Amino acid sequence: CNRWYDKLQIIVCQDGRAGINFEHSAIDGHTALRFVSDIFADTVVSFAQSITKTIYSDKSFFPSLINAEVRRGQALVTPRKISFDLPTTVLDKIYFAEAALSDQIVASDTFVLEFTEYGKGLIVHNKMSPDSFVQLSMQLAYYRLYGEVVSQYEPVLTKSFYHGRTEAVRTATELAAKFCKMWLDPKATTRYKLEAMREATKHHSVGVKLAATGKGLERHLFALMKIAEKNGLAIPDFFSSKAYKKLNHTILSTSNCGNPSLRLFGFGPVVQDGFGIGYIIRDNALQYSISSKHRQTERYAHTLKQTLIDMGSILEPLSSVKVACDPVATDINALSKEKDYLEAYDDVYGETTSADQMLDKKDAGHSSGENILKKSRLRGESRASSQFARVLLRRQSSVLLSELRKFGKTIDVSSRSGSFDDL
Repeated sequence: CNRWYDKLQIIVCQDGRAGINFEHSAIDGHTALRFVSDIFADTVVSFAQSITKTIYSDKSFFPSLINAEVRRGQALVTPRKISFDLPTTVLDKIYFAEAALSDQIVASDTFVLEFTEYGKGLIVHNKMSPDSFVQLSMQLAYYRLYGEVVSQYEPVLTKSFYHGRTEAVRTATELAAKFCKMWLDPKATTRYKLEAMREATKHHSVGVKLAATGKGLERHLFALMKIAEKNGLAIPDFFSSKAYKKLNHTILSTSNCGNPSLRLFGFGPVVQDGFGIGYIIRDNALQYSISSKHRQTERYAHTLKQTLIDMGSILEPLSSVKVACDPVATDINALSKEKDYLEAYDDVYGETTSADQMLDKKDAGHSSGENILKKSRLRGESRASSQFARVLLRRQSSVLLSELRKFGKTIDVSSRSGSFDDL
């Protein structure tokens, strides 16, 4: 036996590839991800140390990320196989257990969709949360295939609280259902489809933010039910209602896990007629690991791929370039406006960071667009005396506001004999 499903286990293959298998009740994916990330990062640093040791005598140039003391044996130890003398009754039970487990393995179907047409960059460029966009794509793909909106679950980290683990967010909202129905409506125009998409993703982002700040409902209700069971109290009829049972019969169980150290990740469905979907959002790609039991996993994956292509076709492409003669004020102010969406940077199992918080971190200690304009006016550079000849901006990028002016060239028209039109 080489798999221990009740533990956190590292699995190393013969070609050097490695993976993690762990049981979910004890830890969340974020804990396993941190473990994997440290191993991956320390491997990269160790490689950097090895190729620069002839250049830098001091290894501190690339310090180790994991400073654990390692005590190595003085001599090589040859592993020896341990043989167990087991009675026939135990051998029979092992055989029956293997047969039952094989049924589970045969019943499970997994398909990986690696979508490379676009990724986080295009979605953020269109002012939508990548996580919300991907969540909506999975619901729409199911609706296109089966014609119904089903219960969809996404865990959101609550690590900001002591002993916090996760809260649940449900993607199958009224706005999501409206979007799915409008998408299949032959009379719906591209404009209305895009508006419905924006409304649904924005609403989902709000739900993620509420869940991450401890304002969710499901974990609280579940805790109340378990407290009542433990203390022998009467359980309200609400928990046995048709609506509550349908909500918790999760057809689409999803989870977001993005990190450079991961190639893929996934898990099984939580109900017999459901799908388990682990996805990774990259800058220029979206990856889904889809599993189910006796369902059309590959067909759903192909439907999801076409859904992503169709959704991307109505978005504004990344290749658009603005060329203007006006000062940079308009574009800087556009970046400084309050954002009404979440960019979902560093998403880990549904953890989403507000775009405003990201901008605050990136621009800490730098002048804002308004301050730049004020300084420009103090130097006497009016709109009539200077023009911004070239403006090339990447919207919603990581470029600092103080660096935006470097993308253009300020030309003093008064010092030239010709007019601005002659340039």
